[in-house]
Amino acid sequence: MATPAEMARPFAATAPRPPLGLGNAASVRQGRIACALLVLGSLALLQFNVHHGLSVTPDSTRYMGISPIPYDAPVYHWMLVLPHALGVPLLTAAMAWAIVTLCTNVVMIFALLRRAAGDWRHAAVGTALVALAPQFVALHASVISEPPFISFVLFTLWFVLDYFEHGRQRDLVIASLMLGMATLARFTAPPLGAAIVLVLLTTPRLPLARRVADSVLMAVPGAALFFGWVILSTLTVGHSIGREMRFYGNMGPAQWRANLETTAAWLFPDNVPLAFRVSLLVLLLGFAGWQFTRQLAAWRNERADAPSDARTALSLVLGLFFVGYLAFVWLSTMLEANLSFVGRYGLPAYLVLAMLLTLQASGLDRRLAAPRAMWFALAALAAVILASHTVRTVSRTHDAYREGSGFHARIWRESPTIAAVRALPAASLVYSNGPEVVTLLTDRRAGMVPMERLLRTNRPDPNDPPEAQIARIRGEAAAWPERPVYVVAFDNIDWRFYLASEDRLRRALSLVPVASFADGRIYRVSPAVQP
Repeated sequence: MATPAEMARPFAATAPRPPLGLGNAASVRQGRIACALLVLGSLALLQFNVHHGLSVTPDSTRYMGISPIPYDAPVYHWMLVLPHALGVPLLTAAMAWAIVTLCTNVVMIFALLRRAAGDWRHAAVGTALVALAPQFVALHASVISEPPFISFVLFTLWFVLDYFEHGRQRDLVIASLMLGMATLARFTAPPLGAAIVLVLLTTPRLPLARRVADSVLMAVPGAALFFGWVILSTLTVGHSIGREMRFYGNMGPAQWRANLETTAAWLFPDNVPLAFRVSLLVLLLGFAGWQFTRQLAAWRNERADAPSDARTALSLVLGLFFVGYLAFVWLSTMLEANLSFVGRYGLPAYLVLAMLLTLQASGLDRRLAAPRAMWFALAALAAVILASHTVRTVSRTHDAYREGSGFHARIWRESPTIAAVRALPAASLVYSNGPEVVTLLTDRRAGMVPMERLLRTNRPDPNDPPEAQIARIRGEAAAWPERPVYVVAFDNIDWRFYLASEDRLRRALSLVPVASFADGRIYRVSPAVQP
């Protein structure tokens, strides 16, 4: 029982933590076994999810270089095309990287939590909350850039902890380069750099001049790496980040509600009332914010000669990164039209929040009644969320195992329209509302049908209006009558509202029906079509 003096004083921001590296052999062995089981379980889920192949989406094909729309962030593209240049098939390279990044991410999450919390049990629960999340499992079974992005973020955090614990500036340089690579994997990484610099500047353990110098050291190498690529890419291929610094955002109330539902799905599925899920999320965020302020106060009051507390340092970085990441994505929705907070963009925020809450729970001093009650409440909630994650992930995995996912789903593998496209003359030109799936499944290049407006601006392309795109197709059909030009319309691609409608194309290109199927139609552009 706590003494009256202990009950009268505010409880500490964090509980006593064993020094890094200490612990009996049994604890170390148990931690390694727990981490190994998490990795093996994740690999088993991956194997079942990719039974019909990795999930390939339109964004996937941009990284693979088989989409008429170019990629933006280049790192994942490099990871695929460099092995391909050596003769490795694109999907084989993607599968190899899926295994590597999955193992890396699970191990690094566990290692960071074990290192900062000093307890393998908290690390195991925190890692499971991420590794069993349906979004985490689905994205690691996809050809997409989030897994390597997460890997570079975790590497950045690891070397930042090295810096806070040992004060070596070389660790900051490595962390900065890892952050630069994360930014080149996904453009949403800069808030992590800002979070690290803010935590660095607030530590009283170093003189101000050293803090400023180290902040510059944290910023410059990664920034040089990123902006060096921007300049080189602009000069060589004519584009880099692919976005204008103008406000094209068009999200209305319906889109914001959808974003809220996506965020609430971090905890429980959609059949749980939204009000309950949001209330629970607000409570968790309130706890995280309250603990963050206490940890910041403890951080600011550290003695100069005291060893750095890894739990506090990592918690502060994660908390600031969480807020900065969400603000960055919110700003992106203002700059880019038709952009929403889908699961892909939300996963890093969920991962950071899960790690943050795990560390904060591990720091509660369970010798005192109030923090002990909080710890048990968080533990019970973690158990319920893990059960929810398990049920949802097993259900989605079963569906992926049976039907496939993305462009490897059964509806595409058994598509009669795709089968007919394979039989078209080899010399013919093909345009489609799904050129990526044509290229992926038929091994022939296809172009996008004319766009009435750009997806990211919701306005016509001033450099290539739809009339010019239509005229080009007419010109191709008229110039080489012996080389037929086909237009393929897929019914299963119903999200590309920015393309010219099938009716408009029929009129503008005098399309001649060739074949009609349950899932699409094939037309030939009349070679005699006139403007």
